This record gives sequence, structure tokens and C-alpha cells, in this order.
Amino acid sequence: MGSDTGGRSYSLTEIFAIKFVLADVVIIAALLFAGPIYALAITALLVVSVFLVWYLVRRVESAETETKVEGGHTASSNAEPTELDPVTKLQNRYADGDLTEAEFEAKLERVIDANERAERAGMETKELSLERG
Repeated sequence: MGSDTGGRSYSLTEIFAIKFVLADVVIIAALLFAGPIYALAITALLVVSVFLVWYLVRRVESAETETKVEGGHTASSNAEPTELDPVTKLQNRYADGDLTEAEFEAKLERVIDANERAERAGMETKELSLERG
């Protein structure tokens, strides 16, 4: 019977607030039980750890932003995607007259089925999209 946190993620401000409250408690305990030199050392370690948490959170946020931009999710709408997904490729081939309607629909079904099988197997797949135009 483990506890469930509900998947809550904390903002950077909440992390710092929690860290400072806990730091105050630790520093006061060090002053009371160990002396001022230990309290000063603990304070220095806590300050360094705050900057480390700040740096790591910023680094993760920037990596997530780069991943989203590379995936085309947050890129501007007038930017040309670097790689087309399979559905868009099929649409382009159909529009160019390379595929008949029956061939297009058969290939589209195979792509969608393959994507669904990959998702059921737990493999990460690129999001398929139909471009209307």
C-alpha cells in the first residue's frame, strides 16, 4: 500500500520555497546541536545545491523546448518541416498522380495499422497527421 503523489509536478518557485524551508530547519538544527562552523558549512552546501537545482531545471526545460521544436510541434506554421510523416508522403504521391485512390487507401491503412501496432507494443512513434489542403 504505497502512497500515490498523483503525478503532481512542482514549479521552479515551489521547489525553491520547499528547499529554503527545509534549509532553514537544517541550519537551525546545526546551530543548536553542532555549532556555528557546521551551520556555515551546511549553509554553503545548501546555497550550492539551490544553484545546482536551478541549473538542472533550466537545462531540462531547454532540452524539452528543443525537442518540441525539432519535432515540429512548436515551430512556426510557415516553417517548412524537415521530414514529412508517412501520411503526408502518401498524400503528396496521390496528389502527384503516382497512386490511384485504391492504392492510396490501401497504403494509408497499412501505415495506420503499423502505427497502432507500434503504439500497442510500447514503441514511441511519430504523430501521424492528415494535411488538409
